[in-house]
Parts: sequence; C-alpha cells; structure tokens
Amino acid sequence: MATIEEVAKRAGVSRQTVSRVINNNGYVGTGTRERVSKAIQELDYRPNMLAKALVTKHSYTIAHVMTNISDPFHNLVNQGFERVAFCRGYTSMMCDAHSYERTRDYINMFQDHCIGGVVFHHLAITMEQAMELKRAGIKCVLMDNETELEGFSSVVTDNYQGSYMAAKHLIEKGHTRLACVHGCMSFQKELYKEKVPYEDTFQFDIWKQRTKGFQDAVKRYGLEPAAFYQSHGRWEYAIEYAEKIVEKILSQRVRPTALYCENDLMALSLLARFQEKGIKIPEEFALIGHDGLDLCSIIHPYITTVAQPRYEMGARSAEILIDAIENKGQIRNERLLPQIRQGETT
Repeated sequence: MATIEEVAKRAGVSRQTVSRVINNNGYVGTGTRERVSKAIQELDYRPNMLAKALVTKHSYTIAHVMTNISDPFHNLVNQGFERVAFCRGYTSMMCDAHSYERTRDYINMFQDHCIGGVVFHHLAITMEQAMELKRAGIKCVLMDNETELEGFSSVVTDNYQGSYMAAKHLIEKGHTRLACVHGCMSFQKELYKEKVPYEDTFQFDIWKQRTKGFQDAVKRYGLEPAAFYQSHGRWEYAIEYAEKIVEKILSQRVRPTALYCENDLMALSLLARFQEKGIKIPEEFALIGHDGLDLCSIIHPYITTVAQPRYEMGARSAEILIDAIENKGQIRNERLLPQIRQGETT
C-alpha cells in the first residue's frame, strides 16, 4: 500500500499538505489540491482511518443499538441508518441489546473503542448512561427511547397521532363499535411461562401512547371503545394471545366490528386465527395494524396498517448523529408522522 509520504513526494508537497487535502481541513490552493488528488489516484492511496481519527479527533465508526435485532420492524430502519453512514464515510455497527447486562456491556465497549457516536433505539437509556457517554466524548441520539432526555437529540415517531389516525380511518369506514388490541402497559411477570422479554420490563410508553390516541379519537367522534384486549408485541407471544382474544370476541353477544391492533404482529396473528375459524375479513371484522411491516403486503388479505417512516427514522438519526460528531448541528428533537397504508382488511 502507498503511504502518505509517497503521495507527498509524487505531488511535490509536504505530508501536512496531503493531510489537509484528505481531511478537508485548512487552506490548500486549487492547483496544489489537484496535484495531491491526482497523486492519490495514481498511487491508489487509501487513508489510514485510525490515523485520520487521531488528526480529526473523532472516530469514523457509529453504532445503532436496538432491542431484539431480529424484529422485522428494524430492517428498513437499519437500511436508512447504514445508507447515510456509508455515504458520509462512516462505518456502521448494528448491535442487539437484549438485556440490561448487554446494554451495559455496549456502553463500556463504546468507551473502550472510542466510538464516534451511537443511536439507541427502543430502549430505556437513563440520563446517567447518556451523561456517561457524553463525558467520554461519544455523541448520542435516542430513537423512540422509553423516556425523552433533556439535552440529547432524539428521533421519535408520533405513536399517539398514528393510533388516532387508525381509529379515525375505521370510523370513516362506517364502524361504530371499535376495539383496541394493545401491548403490556405494566410489568406483569406472572403472564409469562418463561423468562420475561427484556423490552417488557420497560417498554410501556409506546403502548400507552397508542392506546391514548385510539381512545381520544373514538371519543372525539362521540363514541365509546367497544372493548380492550391485551396482546403482545412479539410474534411468539402474540399467537397465543390471539387465540384467546378471538375466542372471547366470538363468545360475545354484541361484538366489535373493527379492531385496531397496536402493532402489525398482533394484527397478523389475529388474522390467522380468524381465518382458521372461517371468519371473513373485512366482511365480518375490519382489522388495522400499526408499524407498516413488509409482511402486511405479502400475506393475503393485505393488512391495512399505520405505516411508520422506518427508513427515514434510521436515516434521520444517522444524519443528526454524524452532524453532532462533526460539530455541524445543535441538539435536535424530531417527531416523524406515520401514514395510513390501505390494504384489504378495512
């Protein structure tokens, strides 16, 4: 591999001038810059990123830390995050924080490796943890964190508005008996046969926001919620809950005619159980999910869903993070709006 000294010799300049061109730091005349760029191309020179980090005082590696990396929600978020990172010259890491211990380990690891910055997604990062990273010079962006932390940038999706839109959509379709299928809104260890999923020990705010939006929309139109059914945000639990919910609905004398499910996995599990019972969707029950998973457009009938801007979530969080690393941006708190994606279940 060519060295920076060889580039300097080929271009007839000093090593420091080559460094200024590579890092775009300091004045270099147009002619000199062209000679250096030509020498870099001719020698196929590749900068040592560790050395560059020492010069610019920041790392070119950023991380996206999420709970349950296998969750289908994350694919487009990861894609948006990685795309922006790559286009701006950063290496991206995808990290699975599936326990308190793993989250703690990542925070330690980021400090040990002097990482440039990190986005925490669907976690419960505390002010103490965020401040610990800040003191280590590591930039931090929170994406749909369980609580918002003052003084730190964030990217959140409007869960309240999304559920409000879902209820409004069902009402505009002519439904007056609307039910809500929600996630766990408090710690309930007794509901689980095995170890409690990590996110269920803290991730309640998302379900509370979505339930509140649904309630407010129904009341805004002069109605009352027909029923509330507790399900689960993870597929392996949602299937079991769906069986009980369908049995309960079918046993009622006055049934709801439309169901708002607070995520798409709940809607998919209910659709499967209804189909097993020979129930026609949407003729007998309308069904709308929340999140906008790709699966909603694969399984027939296609599920109507409140589609979150997942790619944009990842892209915007990466942009805000890199701007902070490069001292190009102030603290930013962005709220992204979802949209109804019409399917065949409403």
